[in-house]
Amino acid sequence: MKGQKQAVVEAVQVLLPNFNLYHDIALVMLTKSQLEDLKTGIGMFICNGDIEYSKDKTNRIEVFAYARSMVMNHLKKAKELNGNQIYGVGSATAQTKTPKAVTAINTDLLSEDLKNLVKTLV
Repeated sequence: MKGQKQAVVEAVQVLLPNFNLYHDIALVMLTKSQLEDLKTGIGMFICNGDIEYSKDKTNRIEVFAYARSMVMNHLKKAKELNGNQIYGVGSATAQTKTPKAVTAINTDLLSEDLKNLVKTLV
């Protein structure tokens, strides 16, 4: 009986014979059809008892829903399959906004109240 991660990695290597572990990103390389075949195939292997699964293997609806989610999870998070990237870290999440500094304000034109307000903001 295979572990779930090992089964997904092996299935990806069958679907993508030129796939380089820890380098290529499987989710980008798989076609929609291949991705659906992968999810269905893993579900079938779980039902047959070839892949570890701790719940009732005869409940096919639950098994296939679990397999779909589990496959996507491994495609996103397993370093072998995601190009050795850390999930959730990238240019989109790493960007932070820096507050804009107040540039030269001619406070001579402001009233005393506004001058004091500007001083508290800076």
